Amino acid sequence: MNSLDLRKKPKYQILRSLLDKNICPTEVMRAFDIFPHEVSLGGEVAAFVYKSRTGYYHVFVNQLLSPETKREVFFHELYHIIEDMPKQTYILGMDIQHKETEKKADLFFREIMEAYAVSK
Repeated sequence: MNSLDLRKKPKYQILRSLLDKNICPTEVMRAFDIFPHEVSLGGEVAAFVYKSRTGYYHVFVNQLLSPETKREVFFHELYHIIEDMPKQTYILGMDIQHKETEKKADLFFREIMEAYAVSK
């Protein structure tokens, strides 16, 4: 499944699956060709996403983060997979947290939490 296929899926379908405590999040992500990795990224980087030549997405999350922060930054990166990567295949940068796309990705997690709480 490529990023365009992922975008065609109702966003909240994958997100509800990821938030459902009865479904293994890793299995959900792998079904969408998204592979999470917890790695040492030092204190400066929380997470980043990489799309391989074979079309798989790899989300690298800093293992030093709390479980709550890991989940928040994962959804931030998921936003980039769903919204940004289909339009812009290559985004690289440090200190870009103030750019509009980063603000939207941060807002995405809060919107998901609100939507999930309302629908449950």
